[in-house]
Amino acid sequence: MLGLAVLQLVPLPQALIDRVSPHARALWNRLVLDVPSALPFSVDLDAGFWALIVIASTIATFACARQIFARGGVRRVARAIASIGFVLSLLALAQDATGSEKMYWRWAPLQEGAPPFGPFVNRNDFGTWAVLAIPAVLGYLAAHVTAHRHQFAPNAPWQARLRMLADGRAIWLVASSIVMTVALTVSLSRSAMLGLAVAFVTAAFFKPPAGAIGRPRPVWIGGALVLVAAGVLMYVTPQALLGRLSRAPVSAASRWTIWQESIPVIRDFWLTGTGAGTYETVMLVYQRTMPGVRFNTAHNHYLQFVAEGGLLLTLPFVLALRSLWREAREIVTSDDSGMYFVRAGAICGLAGAAAQSLWDTGLTTPANAYLAAILVAFVVTPIRNRPAD
Repeated sequence: MLGLAVLQLVPLPQALIDRVSPHARALWNRLVLDVPSALPFSVDLDAGFWALIVIASTIATFACARQIFARGGVRRVARAIASIGFVLSLLALAQDATGSEKMYWRWAPLQEGAPPFGPFVNRNDFGTWAVLAIPAVLGYLAAHVTAHRHQFAPNAPWQARLRMLADGRAIWLVASSIVMTVALTVSLSRSAMLGLAVAFVTAAFFKPPAGAIGRPRPVWIGGALVLVAAGVLMYVTPQALLGRLSRAPVSAASRWTIWQESIPVIRDFWLTGTGAGTYETVMLVYQRTMPGVRFNTAHNHYLQFVAEGGLLLTLPFVLALRSLWREAREIVTSDDSGMYFVRAGAICGLAGAAAQSLWDTGLTTPANAYLAAILVAFVVTPIRNRPAD
């Protein structure tokens, strides 16, 4: 796939371009004054090079993570995600509490849109990171807790069990999960709330195999949800949440308009795409409505990917996903160690981000793409009988 993304940037002979991508030259004529005879499939080379860097670094992140996890390091990376999420969320909450709509209280976004949240230029992008991170941290927490259940007698009272399980690491992981969930809710990102809900629903379908080392009990899950709800209500009033959700139909109408105006791009460039990262440039020509607003994203990652990649990138990507799915299913169903819960948490986070991508394009942000690559490595790396402390 990386090679095909490079191919989109290579100038090709005029006869080939005009035959394979017949609308490309007309689009170039609308965008630039002097159109060369040899053209690449991508209509914006600068945006294409940046997208290529992100794609290459995401693939490299996955490859490196998989090599590291095969030798160990899962626990350290999971704890790092919890620590980073905790700090990012506190920063975002502090920024929101002071009423600042600037990143780090200093830099304003270059483009209009959803306000920044913490170090993210768009609150929905922060939501994507949190949707990926929260289930992953909770999965590691479940692995950590179940790994220590053998330390007490089966008939021990619940008070003794609680004291045994609530060690420093467990408390830290719970605190990180709560703070990230509170920050996600305070951001009022509807797509992120949807993604997190889907992640939690996905968790209900996971049942550890018979040989797995223990199972988190519903009472602990219920207690965690109560703590999360209490933390959310400390920062966000029900009226604010309901008010934000009540505006969903208006937002849906605007997104529907954007999706409709993206269809002609897919129709004209169904084979080669317009080039990775070029959606904003292309819509300078294809946008017909809402003149006061610039369509810089499709607000649907799947639609934008097809428009930019065409069959040239979409087909190999789908085949790669199919291969990863088969590999992940084989590994997860045969895992009887504490890694099962880590893998399950990663899958839930990825499912949540996939659901959010129906409404936004948060995975185009490099930080989110890298975290998603790490979670995929969690799932598909063959790791057996390693302690999940």
